[in-house]
Amino acid sequence: MQDPQANMFKKAGFDDTIFLSDEDFKNINGDINLSLADMGVMENFLQNEDTLEAASKFQPQFELFIPVSPSGPPESKSFPGTLNFVVEIKGTETDKKKYLYSARLNRIYVNMGVNFPVHFSWDAAKQVLLYPTGLYVRATVVFSDQSQAEKRVERCLQHIHEPNNPGSETIVKHVLRSARDLGTDGLYYCGQPDRPDSWLSVLLHLSAPAGHAYQFVCKNSCSSGINRRNIAIIFTLEDSHGTILGRQSVGVRSCSCPKRDLSRDEKEEGKGKRKMKQPQSETHKKLKIEVLENDEEIVTLPKIPIKGIKTVMTGLEVMQRMMELSASEAAKRKDQKEVDEYKSCLTSLGTTIDNIKKGLKPPSMQ
Repeated sequence: MQDPQANMFKKAGFDDTIFLSDEDFKNINGDINLSLADMGVMENFLQNEDTLEAASKFQPQFELFIPVSPSGPPESKSFPGTLNFVVEIKGTETDKKKYLYSARLNRIYVNMGVNFPVHFSWDAAKQVLLYPTGLYVRATVVFSDQSQAEKRVERCLQHIHEPNNPGSETIVKHVLRSARDLGTDGLYYCGQPDRPDSWLSVLLHLSAPAGHAYQFVCKNSCSSGINRRNIAIIFTLEDSHGTILGRQSVGVRSCSCPKRDLSRDEKEEGKGKRKMKQPQSETHKKLKIEVLENDEEIVTLPKIPIKGIKTVMTGLEVMQRMMELSASEAAKRKDQKEVDEYKSCLTSLGTTIDNIKKGLKPPSMQ
């Protein structure tokens, strides 16, 4: 019977003249701690070129995705790009009372808090070749009018301080939300609220063309937010590095009566007499909140128990805003005495607001 050890050494290319005694072989075998069975496995592995090639080529790739948060207002010009990016609102999915779409105006009319589906399509075959791991769709709300385009769209003070808001500051100021739960894989809220030049957007990862539902959490009529200015959603198709591959936009009105507003806007558009609504001036805001003409008395608030920090902050910020408007009017009248009084009150109120934000109680609350 032929010695299997000898066969193995011949296959490995050793010269026939090389001789190892049993003692030598035992020493070698003991040093590397391999049995004959183990050597047989190694022999088969080395002879299998496919296994060796696969083992040497396989290197797991792990890429950590970090979403991009664009700075400054986004471009609004639509283009399909090489992947033929298309945004579609399907009329069959609208609701007569809560959600409508005007193809004539390319505008969505929707109640606040109501989900509305948007469908995204592109050349899927080309995407698989160029971007096999999928693409990203970013939704950014912007002011449509050129005169307002440099301003970031944010929620109003009232809705920012609602008790059911998510805790994250990054999300609270977004007027547009995904219908999916927070923390869902592939869903990102981008933008830095403390940086005015950082635009707020919702980024969604899609492995193939699909639809997605969104909702607005503020209304066009909110005076300290959108303030009746025209808005639109800019949808961009992007790769994992934030490179824009396509862009489309659609107008939006978040309102209480979608059907009424749609009918009115289409009629006015048909007549060719539609007037663009201008944002309320600072003076109009003051009149709307009914500041009395002879309201010059300085009042020191008594110690009043109020439940909820958000409620306190909302009230204080509204008072701050009203005094800022009144101070502006006093400056226009060149009434320096009133300006100085408002300045003193605003300084005190601003300090109180800052202390509450820092977790400190103002003197009247201690």
